[in-house]
Amino acid sequence: MSYQIRKEKNKKNLGKRKPVCQGVKMNPKLRNHRDLIEVKEIIIINPSLKEKVLKLQFQVAFRRLFKIVMDSIEDDGTIGDTNIVLDEILKAKKILQKKYKNQIKNEEYRMMWNKMSLLEKEITNKIILQKQRQEMFQRYMEETKEEKKGRGR
Repeated sequence: MSYQIRKEKNKKNLGKRKPVCQGVKMNPKLRNHRDLIEVKEIIIINPSLKEKVLKLQFQVAFRRLFKIVMDSIEDDGTIGDTNIVLDEILKAKKILQKKYKNQIKNEEYRMMWNKMSLLEKEITNKIILQKQRQEMFQRYMEETKEEKKGRGR
């Protein structure tokens, strides 16, 4: 059973939670302390707070993805590794579309979408570059084999 805590002028009322629609759920991670109330889930209904929380959640996810993309661009990994990163970005874009589109302002949503699209473009460029390198290497290996066969006669 879930409860709703209301604070009114230094008084706290504990009552049953009413069904909430269009709220943002959060699961706070607090250290156990004897003076704290254990809370498993918080639902934010206030539009301005909801928008701030969603922006923070996006920033955390974007930083994580940005770091992964930059590591994969600097590293000469395989095409499979970069495909995994691309899948993560596409998954994050779907979450952005489903969760954020109706919850935040259009300008903020477009900015977030553009950031994710930029990451997607960077990683697809990396995949194309890797494929081109691989093709060039294969051509080089084929040419050197043909030259060795020609000299062997």
